Amino acid sequence: MEKNRSTAIMLYYIKEILNVEAYTVTCLFNTGEVKTVNLQAIIQKYSDINDGLVSQLRDPDYFKSVKLDSYGTLTWGNGVDFDPDNLYKMGALSFQP
Repeated sequence: MEKNRSTAIMLYYIKEILNVEAYTVTCLFNTGEVKTVNLQAIIQKYSDINDGLVSQLRDPDYFKSVKLDSYGTLTWGNGVDFDPDNLYKMGALSFQP
């Protein structure tokens, strides 16, 4: 008889925005890891299809207006946000505890 195994699913969220540069955000995740996420390719993809909201992030000053919401998600004033789980997977590791 096979035992029923429970697999814990890790949900990632951002605890703090540490640095914002041109199209990159360095974040402290709930794992204690610091990752730098480059969003340039995503912003370019949406700009190419004339998506008005994400395209606004092409403006470096507007990109730097990023905030962290209460769910640990990067968000901008126009409503654009990025799932922290995807950002965790995309990010380049800068520090691991």
